[in-house]
Amino acid sequence: MAQQQLLRQESSVSQTLCTYKKQLTQNIERYTHVPNISTISQQSNQESSISQIIRTYGKQFKQIRKQYTDGLGGRCVMGVIMSYYGWDGKCITNAERRLYAALVALRQAGISRELLIELNDSGATFDEIADYLDRNCGSANSNR
Repeated sequence: MAQQQLLRQESSVSQTLCTYKKQLTQNIERYTHVPNISTISQQSNQESSISQIIRTYGKQFKQIRKQYTDGLGGRCVMGVIMSYYGWDGKCITNAERRLYAALVALRQAGISRELLIELNDSGATFDEIADYLDRNCGSANSNR
């Protein structure tokens, strides 16, 4: 009997947390300014694989290591993917939302964020990373 009460309480807490998370997400989306990044945002409406994103959008940036951006037009591989989802490379609040979008796309494609970071920071170019994904992730490399 006590176990059933405990399970009901856990369910209630879980529902409360889920509702709270939804409200927080809605508030963040409502009050967070998302800059207009026309080229990348328009192109992000098209379906692209993670390797295509890296290969195509990587050309717009100087590749850097150990950080998402250097503030001077440089991006790491994760910064490129975040930019594809609308990040301007500056806004921290915007970065959190775009990182989340990038992580969801990676998870859907079955690609490890840690793997991408390791490849980038160990010296692989954007094209080499994209080629690696094409060879090793195959059809799972789709983000939609």
